[in-house]
Amino acid sequence: MEETEISFVAGKSTTHGEQVSRAEKRDDISVLKAGIIYGANASGKSNIIKAVSILQKIALSGVPKKYVEPFKLAKPNNKPSKVEVEFKAGKKFFAYGVAFTIRGMVEEWLYEITSRSDKEIYTRKVTSDGNEFTFGTVNGDAETLQFLKFISQSTPSTDSFLSEYIKRNGKGLSLMDEVYRWMKESLKIIFPDSRYQGISIRAEKDENFATATKSLLEYFNTGIVDIRRIKIHKEDVDLPKDLINELLAEAEPNKNFVIASPTASTTYFFETDSEGNTVIYKQSAIHMTDTYDEVPFEMNEESDGSIRLLDFIPMLIDLRLNEAVYLVDEIDRSMHPMLSKKLLEYYFSHLSTERDTQLICSTHESNLLDLDLIRADEVWFVEKGREGASHLTSLAEYKPREDIRKGYLQGRYGAIPFFAPVRSLKW
Repeated sequence: MEETEISFVAGKSTTHGEQVSRAEKRDDISVLKAGIIYGANASGKSNIIKAVSILQKIALSGVPKKYVEPFKLAKPNNKPSKVEVEFKAGKKFFAYGVAFTIRGMVEEWLYEITSRSDKEIYTRKVTSDGNEFTFGTVNGDAETLQFLKFISQSTPSTDSFLSEYIKRNGKGLSLMDEVYRWMKESLKIIFPDSRYQGISIRAEKDENFATATKSLLEYFNTGIVDIRRIKIHKEDVDLPKDLINELLAEAEPNKNFVIASPTASTTYFFETDSEGNTVIYKQSAIHMTDTYDEVPFEMNEESDGSIRLLDFIPMLIDLRLNEAVYLVDEIDRSMHPMLSKKLLEYYFSHLSTERDTQLICSTHESNLLDLDLIRADEVWFVEKGREGASHLTSLAEYKPREDIRKGYLQGRYGAIPFFAPVRSLKW
């Protein structure tokens, strides 16, 4: 299959300049702070985010076999999959990539890149005889180089060299720690079934987070004024009784844990003090009556849209205060069209030249196609070809001047579903 690429390098457009992390030096790269991916169902837009998620898992550990599925429409379908991501960590730019099968790694590479050149940090090929490595500049003496070679040769074929280097406190490749830290702490991925379980306990421990959460709940007009933990009896826990008794029996002094109900959107907190006494809390949504009395609601009494929004509130706070990259699959899932737009408006209104942040999402929501809100080079369309592979096209290639939402719905840019005519229905 042919390789395909999606790029969030900023184009020449001068519109919405605040949505670009500008190059600071001649060889730096200007990067967009947002990206929106459109496509019909089963077009492959979610696979873009899944591919980055798999790459992250490989970088931090190794090939996650249960997440790897060969492309069944290719013959033969046992060819290695290849994923590479280019990113900025600190003040430097990198390209990290892997080729792998369900059995393990085939290739792995890391380069420091600029707009004009690539500088090898390491390249790895896995053969039947073991690992074959080449290195760029190694900082250190002969002992450092010898230890580096030992790590490289003993890295299992199922694991990444990046994770093995960090785990064994490798020396000689000074940029590896920065790359690993970015993969672990800066890159964050939210899928439709992802849930941020501990928003209430974080609010208890972080006053600024609590204030920001209340402000966002008011901004999005959810009717919720706060998310708070409420103390309950074990009889009120919506979990199997045997499980509750087991959890309480195994509770250790000064140990806490969180568990979510499989039948509802409820999160429970079990906290055990130094004397072994366990208190159970339940996360609840607080509403207020017209007489300003607070009323706790069960989380399963809230709409799917409100629950989904609670997953995004920590993300918006993080993007406002820290350097982070978020990939969100189906950002419009369960949410009103205007709510999705308000979410992007909030993100854009709090961008700062002092922080490198990025929000990339897949969506069907056509209301986001508004050039008063976004740049054309931030929008990508995904279509699936006859061979079953996905193809990507940037809106900027069309140089749009018309109502792009209308053009999209009319099929001008592709990436929408087409249906065969219904001739008859039998059942």
